[in-house]
Amino acid sequence: MAETFDNPLERYQIMDPLGQGGSGRTFRAVDRSLGRQVAVKVLSLRDMPDWKRFDLFEREAAVLGTLDHPGIPRYIDRYSSEASGDYFLVMELIDGHPLSDRIVSGGRFPPKVLLDMLEQTLGILEYLHGLSPPVIHRDIKPANLVIDGKGMVHLVDFGGVRHAARASGNTTMIGSFGYMAPEQLHGEATAASDLYALGATIAALHAGVEADQLPHDGLHIDLAAIELPAALTAALTRMLEPNPKSRAASVAQVRRAMSQPKPLPPSPSPPSGGPSSTKPPRQGGTPPAGSAAPLVPVQGIRDLARVPAPLSVVVWIFSALAAGSLTVFQVLMLPLIFQVARFFNRKESAERQTKLEGDLEKFESTVAEARRSLAHVAGSTHPIRDSDDDPPKR
Repeated sequence: MAETFDNPLERYQIMDPLGQGGSGRTFRAVDRSLGRQVAVKVLSLRDMPDWKRFDLFEREAAVLGTLDHPGIPRYIDRYSSEASGDYFLVMELIDGHPLSDRIVSGGRFPPKVLLDMLEQTLGILEYLHGLSPPVIHRDIKPANLVIDGKGMVHLVDFGGVRHAARASGNTTMIGSFGYMAPEQLHGEATAASDLYALGATIAALHAGVEADQLPHDGLHIDLAAIELPAALTAALTRMLEPNPKSRAASVAQVRRAMSQPKPLPPSPSPPSGGPSSTKPPRQGGTPPAGSAAPLVPVQGIRDLARVPAPLSVVVWIFSALAAGSLTVFQVLMLPLIFQVARFFNRKESAERQTKLEGDLEKFESTVAEARRSLAHVAGSTHPIRDSDDDPPKR
Protein backbone atom coordinates (compact mmCIF):
# COMPACT_ATOMS: atom_id res chain seq x y z
CA MET A 1 0.00 0.00 0.00
CA ALA A 2 1.34 3.43 -0.95
CA GLU A 3 2.50 5.56 1.95
CA THR A 4 0.85 8.95 2.38
CA PHE A 5 2.91 12.07 3.08
CA ASP A 6 1.23 15.30 4.13
CA ASN A 7 4.47 17.24 3.71
CA PRO A 8 5.84 17.25 0.12
CA LEU A 9 9.32 17.95 1.52
CA GLU A 10 9.17 14.43 2.97
CA ARG A 11 7.44 12.85 -0.02
CA TYR A 12 10.04 13.84 -2.63
CA GLN A 13 13.56 12.72 -1.68
CA ILE A 14 16.19 14.69 -3.62
CA MET A 15 18.98 12.54 -5.06
CA ASP A 16 21.71 13.41 -7.59
CA PRO A 17 21.83 16.57 -9.77
CA LEU A 18 20.80 16.40 -13.43
CA GLY A 19 21.57 19.89 -14.67
CA GLN A 20 21.34 23.62 -14.09
CA GLY A 21 19.64 26.38 -16.04
CA GLY A 22 18.73 30.02 -15.67
CA SER A 23 15.64 29.27 -13.60
CA GLY A 24 16.96 26.67 -11.17
CA ARG A 25 18.81 23.40 -10.68
CA THR A 26 17.22 20.06 -11.62
CA PHE A 27 17.68 16.90 -9.56
CA ARG A 28 16.74 13.27 -9.83
CA ALA A 29 14.39 12.49 -6.94
CA VAL A 30 12.25 9.68 -5.59
CA ASP A 31 8.52 10.03 -5.04
CA ARG A 32 8.33 7.99 -1.84
CA SER A 33 4.55 7.89 -1.95
CA LEU A 34 4.39 6.10 -5.32
CA GLY A 35 7.86 4.56 -5.39
CA ARG A 36 8.91 6.15 -8.67
CA GLN A 37 11.69 8.43 -9.85
CA VAL A 38 10.87 12.01 -10.81
CA ALA A 39 12.70 15.18 -11.77
CA VAL A 40 12.59 18.12 -9.36
CA LYS A 41 13.66 21.63 -10.31
CA VAL A 42 14.68 23.77 -7.35
CA LEU A 43 14.84 27.56 -7.28
CA SER A 44 16.43 29.13 -4.23
CA LEU A 45 15.56 32.73 -3.38
CA ARG A 46 19.00 33.05 -1.80
CA ASP A 47 20.67 32.63 -5.20
CA MET A 48 18.47 35.03 -7.16
CA PRO A 49 20.02 38.32 -8.33
CA ASP A 50 16.53 39.63 -9.14
CA TRP A 51 12.88 38.52 -9.24
CA LYS A 52 12.94 37.79 -12.98
CA ARG A 53 14.12 34.24 -12.35
CA PHE A 54 11.23 33.67 -9.97
CA ASP A 55 8.81 34.93 -12.62
CA LEU A 56 10.30 32.53 -15.16
CA PHE A 57 10.09 29.65 -12.68
CA GLU A 58 6.43 30.40 -11.97
CA ARG A 59 5.68 30.70 -15.68
CA GLU A 60 7.36 27.36 -16.40
CA ALA A 61 5.25 25.62 -13.76
CA ALA A 62 2.05 27.24 -15.03
CA VAL A 63 2.72 26.40 -18.69
CA LEU A 64 3.85 22.81 -18.05
CA GLY A 65 0.59 22.20 -16.21
CA THR A 66 -1.31 22.89 -19.45
CA LEU A 67 0.83 20.78 -21.82
CA ASP A 68 0.11 17.21 -22.87
CA HIS A 69 2.56 15.73 -25.38
CA PRO A 70 4.70 12.55 -25.20
CA GLY A 71 7.79 14.58 -26.13
CA ILE A 72 7.38 16.99 -23.19
CA PRO A 73 7.92 16.09 -19.49
CA ARG A 74 4.59 15.81 -17.67
CA TYR A 75 3.89 18.23 -14.82
CA ILE A 76 3.36 16.42 -11.48
CA ASP A 77 3.48 18.79 -8.52
CA ARG A 78 4.84 22.05 -7.10
CA TYR A 79 5.55 23.16 -3.53
CA SER A 80 7.80 25.42 -1.48
CA SER A 81 9.68 25.66 1.78
CA GLU A 82 9.11 28.88 3.71
CA ALA A 83 11.96 28.05 6.07
CA SER A 84 14.64 27.79 3.37
CA GLY A 85 13.08 30.02 0.72
CA ASP A 86 13.21 27.21 -1.87
CA TYR A 87 10.59 26.53 -4.54
CA PHE A 88 10.15 23.11 -6.15
CA LEU A 89 8.68 21.94 -9.46
CA VAL A 90 8.12 18.19 -9.84
CA MET A 91 8.07 16.73 -13.36
CA GLU A 92 8.21 13.41 -15.13
CA LEU A 93 11.77 12.11 -15.26
CA ILE A 94 12.99 11.44 -18.80
CA ASP A 95 15.33 8.47 -18.64
CA GLY A 96 17.85 9.29 -21.32
CA HIS A 97 20.80 11.45 -22.31
CA PRO A 98 20.94 15.04 -23.61
CA LEU A 99 22.14 15.33 -27.19
CA SER A 100 24.92 17.63 -25.97
CA ASP A 101 26.68 14.54 -24.58
CA ARG A 102 27.50 13.51 -28.14
CA ILE A 103 29.18 16.86 -28.82
CA VAL A 104 31.21 16.60 -25.61
CA SER A 105 32.38 13.10 -26.54
CA GLY A 106 33.28 14.19 -30.07
CA GLY A 107 30.81 11.84 -31.74
CA ARG A 108 28.48 12.57 -34.63
CA PHE A 109 25.05 11.30 -35.61
CA PRO A 110 24.46 9.68 -39.02
CA PRO A 111 22.35 11.79 -41.41
CA LYS A 112 19.40 9.38 -41.11
CA VAL A 113 19.38 9.76 -37.32
CA LEU A 114 19.66 13.55 -37.57
CA LEU A 115 16.71 13.63 -39.97
CA ASP A 116 14.64 11.51 -37.58
CA MET A 117 15.49 13.77 -34.63
CA LEU A 118 14.61 16.84 -36.70
CA GLU A 119 11.23 15.36 -37.62
CA GLN A 120 10.48 14.36 -34.01
CA THR A 121 11.32 17.80 -32.66
CA LEU A 122 9.30 19.47 -35.40
CA GLY A 123 6.35 17.43 -34.15
CA ILE A 124 6.85 18.83 -30.64
CA LEU A 125 7.09 22.39 -31.96
CA GLU A 126 4.03 21.88 -34.14
CA TYR A 127 2.11 21.04 -30.97
CA LEU A 128 3.49 24.00 -28.98
CA HIS A 129 3.10 26.56 -31.76
CA GLY A 130 -0.38 25.29 -32.57
CA LEU A 131 -1.72 26.07 -29.10
CA SER A 132 -3.82 29.18 -28.51
CA PRO A 133 -1.89 31.28 -27.71
CA PRO A 134 1.24 29.65 -29.21
CA VAL A 135 3.90 28.54 -26.73
CA ILE A 136 7.47 29.56 -27.62
CA HIS A 137 10.26 27.59 -25.93
CA ARG A 138 13.05 30.15 -26.63
CA ASP A 139 15.97 27.92 -25.61
CA ILE A 140 16.18 24.93 -27.94
CA LYS A 141 19.69 23.46 -28.00
CA PRO A 142 21.32 20.00 -27.73
CA ALA A 143 21.40 20.20 -23.91
CA ASN A 144 17.61 20.62 -23.83
CA LEU A 145 16.85 17.72 -26.16
CA VAL A 146 16.96 14.35 -24.39
CA ILE A 147 16.85 11.06 -26.29
CA ASP A 148 15.61 8.02 -24.41
CA GLY A 149 16.46 4.34 -24.82
CA LYS A 150 13.81 3.92 -27.52
CA GLY A 151 15.21 6.73 -29.65
CA MET A 152 12.41 9.14 -28.75
CA VAL A 153 13.32 12.83 -28.48
CA HIS A 154 12.04 14.91 -25.54
CA LEU A 155 12.19 18.71 -25.23
CA VAL A 156 13.03 19.74 -21.65
CA ASP A 157 13.75 22.87 -19.60
CA PHE A 158 10.85 25.22 -20.19
CA GLY A 159 12.44 27.89 -18.00
CA GLY A 160 12.43 30.42 -20.85
CA VAL A 161 8.98 29.60 -22.19
CA ARG A 162 6.43 32.29 -22.99
CA HIS A 163 3.12 32.73 -24.78
CA ALA A 164 3.62 34.48 -28.12
CA ALA A 165 0.30 36.33 -27.99
CA ARG A 166 1.09 37.77 -24.56
CA ALA A 167 4.56 38.97 -25.45
CA SER A 168 5.37 42.65 -25.40
CA GLY A 169 8.36 44.79 -26.31
CA ASN A 170 11.50 45.14 -24.21
CA THR A 171 11.29 41.59 -22.88
CA THR A 172 14.20 39.80 -21.25
CA MET A 173 16.65 38.14 -23.59
CA ILE A 174 16.33 34.36 -23.27
CA GLY A 175 18.38 31.82 -25.19
CA SER A 176 21.88 30.45 -25.69
CA PHE A 177 24.45 32.11 -27.91
CA GLY A 178 24.97 30.29 -31.16
CA TYR A 179 21.50 28.75 -31.02
CA MET A 180 19.26 31.76 -30.44
CA ALA A 181 17.86 33.61 -33.44
CA PRO A 182 19.24 37.14 -34.00
CA GLU A 183 15.96 38.80 -33.01
CA GLN A 184 16.20 37.24 -29.54
CA LEU A 185 19.15 39.51 -28.79
CA HIS A 186 16.65 42.32 -28.32
CA GLY A 187 13.94 40.28 -26.62
CA GLU A 188 11.76 39.25 -29.57
CA ALA A 189 10.75 35.61 -30.07
CA THR A 190 8.24 33.89 -32.35
CA ALA A 191 7.68 30.40 -33.70
CA ALA A 192 10.34 31.21 -36.32
CA SER A 193 12.82 31.81 -33.47
CA ASP A 194 12.33 28.25 -32.21
CA LEU A 195 12.80 26.94 -35.76
CA TYR A 196 16.10 28.83 -36.06
CA ALA A 197 17.34 27.32 -32.78
CA LEU A 198 16.34 23.83 -33.92
CA GLY A 199 18.15 24.34 -37.23
CA ALA A 200 21.29 25.48 -35.39
CA THR A 201 21.00 22.44 -33.11
CA ILE A 202 20.88 20.00 -36.03
CA ALA A 203 23.81 21.77 -37.73
CA ALA A 204 25.85 21.62 -34.51
CA LEU A 205 25.09 17.92 -34.00
CA HIS A 206 26.17 17.19 -37.57
CA ALA A 207 29.41 19.17 -37.23
CA GLY A 208 30.17 17.84 -33.74
CA VAL A 209 30.71 21.30 -32.23
CA GLU A 210 28.55 23.81 -30.37
CA ALA A 211 26.70 26.22 -32.63
CA ASP A 212 28.80 29.25 -31.66
CA GLN A 213 31.80 27.44 -33.19
CA LEU A 214 30.17 26.79 -36.56
CA PRO A 215 31.66 28.62 -39.58
CA HIS A 216 29.75 31.71 -40.70
CA ASP A 217 29.38 33.60 -43.95
CA GLY A 218 28.36 37.02 -42.71
CA LEU A 219 25.30 36.47 -40.53
CA HIS A 220 24.57 33.10 -42.14
CA ILE A 221 25.79 29.79 -40.74
CA ASP A 222 27.89 28.41 -43.62
CA LEU A 223 26.11 25.13 -44.27
CA ALA A 224 28.31 24.37 -47.30
CA ALA A 225 31.44 24.52 -45.13
CA ILE A 226 30.15 21.79 -42.80
CA GLU A 227 29.09 19.58 -45.75
CA LEU A 228 25.51 19.21 -44.62
CA PRO A 229 23.73 16.14 -46.04
CA ALA A 230 21.48 16.91 -49.00
CA ALA A 231 18.44 15.57 -47.14
CA LEU A 232 18.85 18.36 -44.56
CA THR A 233 20.16 21.24 -46.69
CA ALA A 234 16.83 22.60 -47.97
CA ALA A 235 15.16 22.60 -44.54
CA LEU A 236 18.09 24.10 -42.64
CA THR A 237 18.60 26.77 -45.29
CA ARG A 238 15.05 27.99 -44.62
CA MET A 239 15.32 27.58 -40.85
CA LEU A 240 18.65 29.39 -40.45
CA GLU A 241 17.86 32.55 -42.39
CA PRO A 242 18.96 35.43 -40.07
CA ASN A 243 16.13 37.69 -41.24
CA PRO A 244 12.93 36.39 -39.58
CA LYS A 245 10.86 37.73 -42.48
CA SER A 246 12.74 35.44 -44.87
CA ARG A 247 12.94 32.47 -42.50
CA ALA A 248 10.50 29.57 -42.39
CA ALA A 249 7.70 30.81 -40.13
CA SER A 250 6.02 27.49 -39.39
CA VAL A 251 6.65 23.77 -39.16
CA ALA A 252 4.55 23.36 -42.31
CA GLN A 253 7.00 25.51 -44.29
CA VAL A 254 9.96 23.47 -43.00
CA ARG A 255 8.28 20.25 -44.03
CA ARG A 256 7.62 21.60 -47.51
CA ALA A 257 11.32 22.42 -47.79
CA MET A 258 12.19 18.89 -46.64
CA SER A 259 10.00 17.44 -49.39
CA GLN A 260 11.75 19.36 -52.17
CA PRO A 261 13.53 17.03 -54.60
CA LYS A 262 16.65 19.22 -54.74
CA PRO A 263 18.40 21.10 -51.91
CA LEU A 264 18.25 24.87 -51.87
CA PRO A 265 21.50 26.65 -52.84
CA PRO A 266 23.53 28.25 -50.03
CA SER A 267 23.04 31.92 -49.31
CA PRO A 268 25.20 34.19 -51.47
CA SER A 269 28.46 35.50 -50.04
CA PRO A 270 28.72 39.17 -49.08
CA PRO A 271 29.95 41.52 -51.83
CA SER A 272 33.74 41.69 -52.02
CA GLY A 273 33.70 45.44 -51.63
CA GLY A 274 32.75 45.36 -47.95
CA PRO A 275 31.65 43.28 -44.97
CA SER A 276 27.92 43.78 -45.49
CA SER A 277 25.89 40.58 -45.59
CA THR A 278 23.08 42.17 -47.58
CA LYS A 279 22.14 40.11 -50.64
CA PRO A 280 22.84 41.75 -54.01
CA PRO A 281 19.79 43.10 -55.84
CA ARG A 282 18.09 40.82 -58.34
CA GLN A 283 17.22 41.73 -61.87
CA GLY A 284 14.01 40.83 -63.62
CA GLY A 285 10.93 39.26 -62.10
CA THR A 286 12.24 35.84 -61.11
CA PRO A 287 11.96 35.05 -57.39
CA PRO A 288 14.99 33.59 -55.58
CA ALA A 289 15.39 29.84 -55.37
CA GLY A 290 13.32 28.31 -52.65
CA SER A 291 10.79 31.14 -52.49
CA ALA A 292 7.21 30.81 -53.64
CA ALA A 293 6.45 31.80 -57.21
CA PRO A 294 4.29 34.94 -57.51
CA LEU A 295 0.61 34.36 -58.06
CA VAL A 296 0.59 36.72 -61.07
CA PRO A 297 3.36 37.71 -63.54
CA VAL A 298 4.97 41.08 -62.80
CA GLN A 299 7.39 41.42 -65.70
CA GLY A 300 4.76 43.54 -67.50
CA ILE A 301 5.05 46.16 -64.77
CA ARG A 302 8.75 46.64 -65.50
CA ASP A 303 7.98 47.19 -69.18
CA LEU A 304 6.44 50.53 -68.13
CA ALA A 305 9.99 51.80 -67.59
CA ARG A 306 10.35 52.00 -71.39
CA VAL A 307 7.43 54.37 -72.06
CA PRO A 308 8.24 57.42 -74.21
CA ALA A 309 9.21 60.70 -72.55
CA PRO A 310 5.83 62.46 -72.65
CA LEU A 311 4.25 59.68 -70.56
CA SER A 312 7.21 58.98 -68.28
CA VAL A 313 6.23 61.65 -65.71
CA VAL A 314 2.74 60.15 -65.33
CA VAL A 315 4.20 56.66 -65.03
CA TRP A 316 6.75 57.90 -62.49
CA ILE A 317 4.05 59.45 -60.26
CA PHE A 318 1.88 56.34 -60.46
CA SER A 319 4.72 53.86 -59.81
CA ALA A 320 6.22 55.87 -56.94
CA LEU A 321 2.86 56.13 -55.16
CA ALA A 322 2.05 52.47 -55.80
CA ALA A 323 5.47 51.29 -54.57
CA GLY A 324 5.10 53.32 -51.39
CA SER A 325 1.60 51.98 -50.79
CA LEU A 326 2.72 48.38 -51.28
CA THR A 327 5.61 48.93 -48.85
CA VAL A 328 3.19 50.08 -46.15
CA PHE A 329 0.84 47.20 -46.96
CA GLN A 330 3.64 44.62 -46.81
CA VAL A 331 5.09 45.88 -43.54
CA LEU A 332 1.96 46.79 -41.59
CA MET A 333 -1.01 44.93 -43.03
CA LEU A 334 0.29 41.58 -44.27
CA PRO A 335 1.39 40.27 -40.83
CA LEU A 336 -2.05 41.08 -39.41
CA ILE A 337 -3.84 39.44 -42.34
CA PHE A 338 -1.70 36.32 -42.00
CA GLN A 339 -2.38 36.09 -38.24
CA VAL A 340 -6.12 36.34 -38.80
CA ALA A 341 -6.01 33.70 -41.55
CA ARG A 342 -4.02 31.31 -39.35
CA PHE A 343 -6.34 31.92 -36.39
CA PHE A 344 -9.47 30.94 -38.34
CA ASN A 345 -7.62 27.97 -39.88
CA ARG A 346 -6.11 26.64 -36.64
CA LYS A 347 -8.65 23.82 -36.23
CA GLU A 348 -8.40 22.61 -39.81
CA SER A 349 -6.53 19.47 -40.85
CA ALA A 350 -2.76 19.51 -41.27
CA GLU A 351 -3.22 19.24 -45.04
CA ARG A 352 -5.42 22.34 -45.19
CA GLN A 353 -3.06 24.26 -42.91
CA THR A 354 -0.15 23.34 -45.18
CA LYS A 355 -2.09 24.56 -48.20
CA LEU A 356 -2.89 27.82 -46.43
CA GLU A 357 0.79 28.42 -45.62
CA GLY A 358 1.64 27.84 -49.27
CA ASP A 359 -1.04 30.30 -50.43
CA LEU A 360 0.12 32.92 -47.93
CA GLU A 361 3.73 32.53 -49.00
CA LYS A 362 2.78 32.93 -52.69
CA PHE A 363 0.71 36.02 -51.89
CA GLU A 364 3.58 37.61 -49.95
CA SER A 365 5.96 36.77 -52.81
CA THR A 366 3.65 38.48 -55.29
CA VAL A 367 3.34 41.63 -53.19
CA ALA A 368 7.11 41.83 -52.69
CA GLU A 369 7.88 41.33 -56.37
CA ALA A 370 5.25 43.86 -57.45
CA ARG A 371 6.72 46.42 -55.03
CA ARG A 372 10.24 45.84 -56.38
CA SER A 373 9.02 46.14 -59.97
CA LEU A 374 7.18 49.41 -59.27
CA ALA A 375 10.26 50.79 -57.51
CA HIS A 376 12.30 49.85 -60.59
CA VAL A 377 9.87 51.73 -62.85
CA ALA A 378 9.87 54.78 -60.55
CA GLY A 379 13.66 54.91 -60.61
CA SER A 380 13.82 54.45 -64.35
CA THR A 381 11.29 57.19 -65.16
CA HIS A 382 12.34 59.79 -62.59
CA PRO A 383 12.08 63.16 -64.41
CA ILE A 384 15.36 64.59 -63.07
CA ARG A 385 17.53 61.50 -63.40
CA ASP A 386 20.64 61.63 -65.57
CA SER A 387 19.47 60.31 -68.94
CA ASP A 388 22.98 59.05 -69.75
CA ASP A 389 22.96 56.70 -66.77
CA ASP A 390 21.56 53.20 -66.88
CA PRO A 391 18.25 52.76 -65.02
CA PRO A 392 18.83 51.69 -61.43
CA LYS A 393 18.57 47.95 -60.80
CA ARG A 394 16.30 46.81 -57.97
